[in-house]
Amino acid sequence: MMMAHDSSSPPPSRLDDDTVAAVRDGLRAYLSNPAHTAPLQEALLRVSAEARERALLPEQLLIVLKGIWGTLPEVRAMTDATEQVRLLQRVVTMCIKEYYSA
Repeated sequence: MMMAHDSSSPPPSRLDDDTVAAVRDGLRAYLSNPAHTAPLQEALLRVSAEARERALLPEQLLIVLKGIWGTLPEVRAMTDATEQVRLLQRVVTMCIKEYYSA
């Protein structure tokens, strides 16, 4: 049974700076070689575990992930919008799988 999020509860704690940096590094490695996903998967596993520990909802985690994605110079330099969306969709899928894997 799904329950509505209690908007009166305090906002979740933010993620550790080291975790955000690991995600940024994982995304950059992924962008340089999309076929090699191990560094990104490791970072997503870490951020997902921390998000669950801090009671972040999956949609809150995805907002953080997309925020990090949007700040990357490699993403901003991409000229093929379709490719950018395809890569981001793959990252989101990996993140959701990691979030629910434990």
